[in-house]
Amino acid sequence: MMKSGLAALVLASTATAQWDHGGEHSGRDHGVGYGHGHGSWDWNGGYPHGSRGFHVAGGQAPPDENSYSHAYFDQLIDHSNPNLGTFKQFYYYDSTFWRGPGSPVVFFTPGEVNATRYYSYLTTNRTTGVLASHIGAATIVLEHRYWGTSTPYADLTTANLKYLTLENAIADMNYFAKHVKLPFDRYGTSNADDVPWVVMGGSYSGALSAWIASTAPGTIWAYHASSAPVEAVGDYWGYFKPVQDGMPQNCSKDLALVIEHMDNILMNGSEQQQHDLKAMFGMTAVEHNDDFMAALENGPWLWQGNQFYANTGFFTFCDYIENAPSSNTETIAGAEGVGVQKALAGYAQWWTEVELKGFCAQYGYTKDNNSVACFDTYNPDNPMYTDTSLSNTIDRQWVWMTCNEPFGYWQNGAPKGRPSIVSRLIDNAYYERQCGLYFPAGPEGETYGLKKGKTYDDVNKFTGGWNIDNTTRMIYVNGDK
Repeated sequence: MMKSGLAALVLASTATAQWDHGGEHSGRDHGVGYGHGHGSWDWNGGYPHGSRGFHVAGGQAPPDENSYSHAYFDQLIDHSNPNLGTFKQFYYYDSTFWRGPGSPVVFFTPGEVNATRYYSYLTTNRTTGVLASHIGAATIVLEHRYWGTSTPYADLTTANLKYLTLENAIADMNYFAKHVKLPFDRYGTSNADDVPWVVMGGSYSGALSAWIASTAPGTIWAYHASSAPVEAVGDYWGYFKPVQDGMPQNCSKDLALVIEHMDNILMNGSEQQQHDLKAMFGMTAVEHNDDFMAALENGPWLWQGNQFYANTGFFTFCDYIENAPSSNTETIAGAEGVGVQKALAGYAQWWTEVELKGFCAQYGYTKDNNSVACFDTYNPDNPMYTDTSLSNTIDRQWVWMTCNEPFGYWQNGAPKGRPSIVSRLIDNAYYERQCGLYFPAGPEGETYGLKKGKTYDDVNKFTGGWNIDNTTRMIYVNGDK
């Protein structure tokens, strides 16, 4: 996916376990990429508009008191201003493999998601637990600030989100490792100043592992980064390149032809032609052409969730495009595909039969299964913009980080001159416009980073991006470094 890439002690363990970035009940990796409108991570649905994000937005209820051991840590609201006070940061812990005082600690955060569904990362069902079992370590899963119950503010306004920064997220990890009083260690000898801590992560939390190593080394002993999007990318059209390379050739060819055809109509066609095109997809009520095409990215996004043990529907999507009944392989087109008109009809059939009904209702802002209102990114009263509660289903906190740092990762159409499986109507401007609707200025002029002139390159200057060097005991897996 993105370029990315701890020492020999980890290598044997990572070969025998798996990462599941989507949590206990998710079939998809929240993976690299981001976008506005990435709603609750329900793999029966998708996003109303915008790019694929990293992790599922979860509920706020803490786990059953009789389930996995957990506690709360007094974390600083702002590491640059400790006088602001603290908030309670939730964490799981397990000492099954711990060999007593002096033993190491395996440390994991699921990243931008409620942590209460990530208890399996304490066990040998995940790479973290496998490593702990090999080295006699305790395991800890720390919830990221502003997700789940680990937030200083219940109202996620622009003013209240200002302490949700990459710098604070990195500092949280080090501060916790140095100061937590772990319940299973009555002697208090298991902090990072006393024993080796190994931080592990996947996707955004994998990038956090790498960024701790590059920006704030010295507390954590070793770093493991899986599928880590270490480089902030604004125009992330390359997100879809591995999809094109890996998907069936007939589907890839036909999908690119369909997108080119649809873009041509939406950019150059008559009002009647544009209306007729939207009618094929049951989307005539979607006023703006870019919103219409952004919704259709939910097809190609299905690729990200494919696992060796599960199919999230991507190949069903391609079967529709290729007009291929799944039970009759003799009718499947070769690499040449079925051509633009049949593929267009298949795309529309897939959207109306599989995706559209109930799509917007899944976000909880309407009970109308036929509503398409969630696709409207121009309406400032859209609940995805106005819902500032912790229970928002759009993952507002992650939207903030991509607008504020800014991470970007806008999953756009490919540049002209090369095949694209998503519309070229989707570009940086499409997403950046939405930042202002999500985050209007606060009472004291508080605003997000892009509005203040911060750039994607600023993130990479801080972290090192693809050029992270001089790290010690650092390993990258599931990436290209």
